[in-house]
Amino acid sequence: MTTQRKSSLLFVTWNTDGIKNTRHSPNKSSDFLKILSDLRADIVFLQETHIGPKGYKLLEDMTRNDWKAFFTVHNPRSKGVAILIRDKVSFEYICHDEDCSGGYIVLFCRLYGELYTLVNVYNHKSDRDILPRLKDYLMETAEGVLVVGGDFNTVLHPSFDRSPSYAWHSQFRAILEDFTASLNLRDTWSYLHSTEKVFTRRQNESYSRLDMFFMQEVNVGQVSDNRLEKKYISDHHPLVLELRVQEQTEKKIPDVATKLKEFTYSSDRRSGKISGAEILSAIKSLTGIPGMKNVEYYKSNRCPLTETLKIEYNTMIKNKVVNKLFKTDSSTFNMKYSIFYKILAKRLSAFFTPSFKGRTEIKLDKRFTVTIKKKSQKIKWSYLKKRLDHLKTKQIPSAPRAEFSILNSLLPEVQNTSGEVRCLSSGFPLTKTILNLALKHLEEMVYDYEWKCGEAAHPGKGHTPKCKEIKSIASVCYQRQVLLIHAQSRVCERVSSQVTKLREISGLKINITEN
Repeated sequence: MTTQRKSSLLFVTWNTDGIKNTRHSPNKSSDFLKILSDLRADIVFLQETHIGPKGYKLLEDMTRNDWKAFFTVHNPRSKGVAILIRDKVSFEYICHDEDCSGGYIVLFCRLYGELYTLVNVYNHKSDRDILPRLKDYLMETAEGVLVVGGDFNTVLHPSFDRSPSYAWHSQFRAILEDFTASLNLRDTWSYLHSTEKVFTRRQNESYSRLDMFFMQEVNVGQVSDNRLEKKYISDHHPLVLELRVQEQTEKKIPDVATKLKEFTYSSDRRSGKISGAEILSAIKSLTGIPGMKNVEYYKSNRCPLTETLKIEYNTMIKNKVVNKLFKTDSSTFNMKYSIFYKILAKRLSAFFTPSFKGRTEIKLDKRFTVTIKKKSQKIKWSYLKKRLDHLKTKQIPSAPRAEFSILNSLLPEVQNTSGEVRCLSSGFPLTKTILNLALKHLEEMVYDYEWKCGEAAHPGKGHTPKCKEIKSIASVCYQRQVLLIHAQSRVCERVSSQVTKLREISGLKINITEN
């Protein structure tokens, strides 16, 4: 850290669409670093770094000599954000938070003595949850000068920010408007250039302003310049923001960091780490539960507890070892463990959240309901592990990779089963989610159809939905924990056999009833 005085700070936000050299851009890594040097950038927000668990050393090596790098690691590599701080900048690290799905990073720090909350966002086009999640976190934690920058994948106003300016309504636009209104944020470009058009991204003959900086109204007066630099590393141009420095000597500690013993950066490069935002959400959802103490303490200290609990939880996941108290009966859960379970349950449920797109009702001869015994259940670990491993093949934009191996250490073992049979206690936060996972599997097992046409009916073309004759189909009501099955009379025996098969492979007690 230096003590050199400085009158302004130059921020750059840039979607580089990766940082590796490619066949089309053989010098991409060195080129974009040279551009940042030519721009005299002090602080850089990069989006779509495409840094996966095996590729983070590239960014570390690239920035080692001139920059301090803080970045997310995500798998798959379609996301990734980074904040780079030039070494010559007077910088003090306090703490940071990484989005569980790699979509943003929040850095709490001091720049020339002034407290900042720096936020770099990549709003993935398929992720509707990232901005609401970030909004809730920042409303509790942001302090000092809040600078939010990144690629938001939508425009604020089609007439000003898109060409051609077709005015189709984007769901992202409403989400972004709620994000900025809730945090009292002002778009820095429109603050300085209220009627001037500029486009940060090009795609064929379409141009749009997707890349932006936002600041709160109370601090937007520090903006002295905001300009676009036309550089052709990717389909986005870098956007430059210049802020006047207001040096301060007061060492105010943000509330989020008040329970940390020291402000040390931990370079944990695993993807899918538990985030402060997840912990904050879980704490806010706590209610008075018999046997649980200190609910009010956790709620009133929720902001600083996000940092201390995050360290503890991620250490457990990394080492795959948990405290024995995690396996106690639900009546003696303490608050810390309940929060952890809530986070895991929410992550797991993201992989079978019901779709609201609707489905044409299938009218078949028979109807069955499958229910699960309400009291405590026992499940085979071999079955559960197989279903959890199957989730790893799925990609949910708003969720981290399906890594749930920690459950092997969390779920209590039934005596004399060598760990094969596990208890699912009634009231245990993960019980409902695990049982819904099994019902979802049965839904897939029951589904059956046949083609009622021949390829000769449409030569050279694929099947259409009308070609398919549904023999049996099911849907899960997750709130009721019931599977509803519709089937032709001729396949009822097969439906019953699939339910029996699930009982055998899972060890769960389930019932099927014909309606």
